[in-house]
Amino acid sequence: MSIRPATAQDEPAITLACRNAFFEESLFGQTIHVNRHQYPDDMRIFFSTWLREDLSERNKRVLVATVTESGAEKVIGVATWQRQGSDTHAQKMQQEWSDPGKFPALESTKNRAMDPEREDILQRTYPLFKHHWATSTNGLPRSENWYLHLLGIDPAYGGQGHGRALVQWGLEQARKEGVHASVIASDQKDRFYLRSGFDEVVGNCCEGEGNPLGEADVKGGSIIFKWAGGKEA
Repeated sequence: MSIRPATAQDEPAITLACRNAFFEESLFGQTIHVNRHQYPDDMRIFFSTWLREDLSERNKRVLVATVTESGAEKVIGVATWQRQGSDTHAQKMQQEWSDPGKFPALESTKNRAMDPEREDILQRTYPLFKHHWATSTNGLPRSENWYLHLLGIDPAYGGQGHGRALVQWGLEQARKEGVHASVIASDQKDRFYLRSGFDEVVGNCCEGEGNPLGEADVKGGSIIFKWAGGKEA
């Protein structure tokens, strides 16, 4: 098992791992990709768009989990960690960003598996739960944090510690910088994050009157923090 920075040339392997990881997941699978069983490979177009944006943004770091099979490296999982805030550590991280290289050509950009009206459902819901990052804990602003933007492991390689290793990378960055870490968990993943080092569930992004995620019956959505300085007194 190995963890390394992703490159543009990893895109086909990353999108395949994400398609497999999120195929039946409540948000990216069941809610956004309503026609995924008819067009399973089209889900990869969604994750290609996601990946290209993440690799191009200076405040994000995309990592892949790899294994060796038949003497060759195989990408089986991915994580994007976003450094939120504007403190000196955040500024230094953006200055150290490097170009991921040239992306492979896409066979198609038409995602027939997706409901286009739900493509941005998470972004539209953000104003309803952003207040969870607008306060302080242990005397430190939550807005200065490492946010786990995406984590996906191919189910064929689940339970082998790959996801935990990708989580630990970001938690270690937060520890070194003395800032919080945060994540929005998929359905039934709270225990995984709490066992991997996060401290506390502070809310849920699917709750509240008029919440698009709630109206779409999205499951999961726990907002979980790892507190700088340890659990809140």
